[in-house]
Amino acid sequence: MRTLVVEHDPLSTAERVGAHLERRGARLEPFVVVEDIGDPSAGNVFPDDDYDLVVLMGSPWSVYEDRVQGWVQPELSFIRRRVEAGGPLLGICFGAQVMSSALGGSVRYAARPEYGWTEITPSTNHIASGPWFQFHHDEFTLPPGSLELARNESGVQAFRTGRALATQFHPEMTGDLLASWCDLEDGAKELVDAGHDPGRLIEESRLLEIASQPALEQMLDWFLDDVAGKDVAVTRVATPQGSAQVAG
Repeated sequence: MRTLVVEHDPLSTAERVGAHLERRGARLEPFVVVEDIGDPSAGNVFPDDDYDLVVLMGSPWSVYEDRVQGWVQPELSFIRRRVEAGGPLLGICFGAQVMSSALGGSVRYAARPEYGWTEITPSTNHIASGPWFQFHHDEFTLPPGSLELARNESGVQAFRTGRALATQFHPEMTGDLLASWCDLEDGAKELVDAGHDPGRLIEESRLLEIASQPALEQMLDWFLDDVAGKDVAVTRVATPQGSAQVAG
């Protein structure tokens, strides 16, 4: 299963999501959009869409920022073509926001930004209530013709359009990944401004990345087996038994 992982910057990597996809037979091919995080206007040209699966990761920027339109507009076109062609697609945080925008929804600064491990209210038993990691100051609306799968006080948390799945939360999060984000001045400042202690949140994430693993595997297995469709070549693997719903 040839899988394009769109990393919008060098720190927005697939981590636990990528690891489970590999266990299910994916061959990950990372594509970094912006190589210099200090210059978000300089984006690489998107590759041709000849992949079995595409995963859109997060980003420190917003879909609506003028400085990123040079690569956001081609990405919007990339997403529209893939969804129209029925290609499996998974979007995470910014990836979900850019999917919403491409499919007719809207993205704006959130009335209630979210940071840290939170709960959601799913409308499907394939997605656990949490805890899921949040790190976003934007919100998006449900695109026309899409099915809402989860929400909370901040808005839509997951939706499906055909063979595409989008999540506002970060199922890939690990303590090490969060530490790398906090090494950036803007990343740490965003957490502090939201009332979080970055060090404590990193340590909490090292624990919850383990506790939330069954929920991640449940959601991704459902995505691969049912949402993406039977023509995607995936491998069934044995995973430790446990509840998909974990307490915070």
